[in-house]
Amino acid sequence: MPARKFTPITRKVNVIIVISLLLGIGGIIVFFSLALIREIAASLEKNLKQHTDTVKVSIRSIMVPGYADIATRYFEEVTAANPDVSVKLFRENGKPAFSDDNTIRTVNENQGYERFSPNEPRIDVSDIPEQPYFKDALTVSPEEKLVSFQTQKGDAIFFTVYEKLQNRPSCMKCHGATHTIRGVICIESNITASINKQTLYLIISYSLFVVLLIGLTVILTQFLRRTVILPVQTIGAVCTNVTAGQFDKRVDIKNNDEIGVLGSTVNQMVQGLYERFKLSKFVSSSTLQSLKTEKAGEKLPLTILFSDIRGFTSYSEKKPPEDVVESLNKMLNFQTEIITENGGDVDKYVGDEIVAIFTTENPELSACRTALLIQKELSEKSGSAYSGLQVGIGINVGEVILGMIGSEKRADYTVIGDNVNTASRLCNAAKAGQIIIAHSIYQRVKASVLTDGPFRVRVKGKDQYLRVYLLKALKKE
Repeated sequence: MPARKFTPITRKVNVIIVISLLLGIGGIIVFFSLALIREIAASLEKNLKQHTDTVKVSIRSIMVPGYADIATRYFEEVTAANPDVSVKLFRENGKPAFSDDNTIRTVNENQGYERFSPNEPRIDVSDIPEQPYFKDALTVSPEEKLVSFQTQKGDAIFFTVYEKLQNRPSCMKCHGATHTIRGVICIESNITASINKQTLYLIISYSLFVVLLIGLTVILTQFLRRTVILPVQTIGAVCTNVTAGQFDKRVDIKNNDEIGVLGSTVNQMVQGLYERFKLSKFVSSSTLQSLKTEKAGEKLPLTILFSDIRGFTSYSEKKPPEDVVESLNKMLNFQTEIITENGGDVDKYVGDEIVAIFTTENPELSACRTALLIQKELSEKSGSAYSGLQVGIGINVGEVILGMIGSEKRADYTVIGDNVNTASRLCNAAKAGQIIIAHSIYQRVKASVLTDGPFRVRVKGKDQYLRVYLLKALKKE
């Protein structure tokens, strides 16, 4: 199964913070910004429509008495007073009102006398373009009353309102009753400044949001880094050291929260693991394995090796205690290393005696090789390195019971049974420098070893003599 890609928790936290702020604060800012823009646009449109109603009333008041020239000046004065606002009146055909004498002639004809003197056309209407949405203003429903729209001319943005000027009964005596619409009022307002303000407000709002986003991200990230991420990394480093067999590091967290409690718990765990690690030197690997399998006991064939120091009691009576302990440890240490290197496991130490078991492939030959290497080491270095001490070794194979032996408060995972006792008796029978193997061992390794024998040995607990051999060497070696 491929390894999962490592993703730092810092990156995850930053992504969560940024997404939360974007969806939270960002959404609020966008909502209120758009709401503000809509409100400003609605307010502007409302003001222009109200202004259109006011102009319409003014035009009606001026036009009823027949003061067309005053209406013309009114339009010009409104535009002059506010350059951003222009008021225009168009005829039903889309041409500007008062641009020629057509209206004057119509009024004079309806009045029956020359009420107004004809004038020259004020403007050239031949090239005046068609007004956008003008026809919509002529057909708009009475409920909607007017048409409003927004256009752009160059860099300027204009908001335009069209509203029909009805041909009321009071107007018909001058303008006639052949039409229902006298014209269309057009109020055009330059809203570029307002749009620019809206844009500026948006830019300011989003800039503040970005600054706020960055600031909050940095603050929250640093807070989480100091209160969560760094402590977790510290705990992880300590756990990594423990995995590597180093127990000297501890979690140094001052947080008075769940992380602090976790750090204290990890420190207690590391201390407990360190104590158990130190104790593991006094426990066989088979014992450790039993803790994993949780087996209470089982019967199986095993190869057992006993090694016992000869003359150690008299040696210990002649030497200081510290020398005795040092020599004993040296003897036990090198034998343990040889046993382990050859696939054996030290089951226990009984005073100056070692009990080892072999469960590897061809365990009988491994046990014989181990015994020969121990005797070789002592024969070569006994005088200088091991204070002249020697060992006797006994090896046996057979069915034994392997299990947790002892009480609820103190127990050992060890081997017991008749074949274990036999191996011990063979060890006791072996003199210094000798290796005695049982007939059962010999039958399995005779093709690979050199021996003397067979011999008959009488051991404690057995009514009959045992058939044994003295192991001398491996044939290949």
